[in-house]
Amino acid sequence: MCFESDDMHRKARESEEARRRKLADDLKRQDQSPAPAKKPLTWLSRVIQPALAVLLLSLAAEGQAGLSGPALVGSVTIVQVNSTDATFVFAGQCRGNAANFTTTLSPFNVNGTTAASLEGLSLPGQGPAGCLSQAGGENVTVVTVVTPQFVNNQNGIVTAGHVVILFVVP
Repeated sequence: MCFESDDMHRKARESEEARRRKLADDLKRQDQSPAPAKKPLTWLSRVIQPALAVLLLSLAAEGQAGLSGPALVGSVTIVQVNSTDATFVFAGQCRGNAANFTTTLSPFNVNGTTAASLEGLSLPGQGPAGCLSQAGGENVTVVTVVTPQFVNNQNGIVTAGHVVILFVVP
């Protein structure tokens, strides 16, 4: 009886892993294929839906146990302001409401920044008011940067069109 239960759990786990891999493959294909010409995409369908799919994958990934939602979903611009500091500007939504913030990253060099290097970036005290709590000010971390929407122009400006940020669980 115990063996049957273990076998059922293993099969359920394998099925869930296969579903996650398929979702990741579908998302990659969607990011690599050109947008259909018949119907213009709205901001909601271009940003929110793919970002939510990425969020689901991010939450399922190992090593994310210290992070929690609700998710901040939107775009990021980072501008080098001097030799050691850069300004991080997030423009997005949380629970359907505007959730924008700006902070200084120091020390930070924009020229070496990649999509992968932004993932895991800690932003202390930047949780917007009305998202996780009414007061805001919680610590957040960049969880996912969708690579096809990332541009580093090597002139001191980085833009990331699809970013997911989660709250750090104390």
